[in-house]
Amino acid sequence: MVADDLPDARELTRLTLERTGRFQVVGEAGDGAEAIDMVARHRPDLLLLDLAMPRVDGLRALPAIRSASPETKVVVLSGFDRSRLAHRAMAGGAVAYLEKTVSSRLLVDELLAVSGLLDAVEEALAEARVRFAEDLTSGQSARRFIADALDEWRASDVVHIVQLLVTELVTNSVVHAHSDVDVAVLLGARNIRVEVTDSNPVLPQPREVDETSTSGRGLALVRDLSDRWGTEARADGKVVWFEVARPEPESPSRV
Repeated sequence: MVADDLPDARELTRLTLERTGRFQVVGEAGDGAEAIDMVARHRPDLLLLDLAMPRVDGLRALPAIRSASPETKVVVLSGFDRSRLAHRAMAGGAVAYLEKTVSSRLLVDELLAVSGLLDAVEEALAEARVRFAEDLTSGQSARRFIADALDEWRASDVVHIVQLLVTELVTNSVVHAHSDVDVAVLLGARNIRVEVTDSNPVLPQPREVDETSTSGRGLALVRDLSDRWGTEARADGKVVWFEVARPEPESPSRV
């Protein structure tokens, strides 16, 4: 579904998505109130939501949209700079925030990633999964697991950044979700994707911290250091995922 008060903007977005053959637009709304009603009726997989709309704006509509169809992933597509409102949109339940200046190609890639349809993820060339106990040492165990997987796949160029981010997410799950943690790492044609799953349904949000803070940096690091990231509510908990570009395959040494 697409919610935007400008008919031309809705039409352009619909045409961009439907040309890919990967999306079907099931409804268009001109304001937040209409979006709430249409989401409740159609229960779409994805909703592209503008923020500046008459009657009920996107931010005010977000909680009702999430309540009407919890399984719908809401992606904000706004003319406002993300530095101004992204944190409020994510706090309201949006899974991603895109500016309207984004190119058509990047828009499609972002939506495919959010919906789990990106070829590099959907058609994973390899994957590894493991469960860690609710234990403060699980972050270090996750680092070793990541190192082993990426070494096997000859992708060690990104091992340090992936280890850092997975450690933060696993530790967050243990400390804040009080949960065992499932970690999956997937090798795609273009990306490496890591998914961290726990049993707590509360979706985390990045916190703005200053240079002197000794905690609270986890999601901010994921946001700033990954190429893409997001959260997904599930019936039995949540998933926090991130992606980094896959490095060029390492060439074997010549003797």
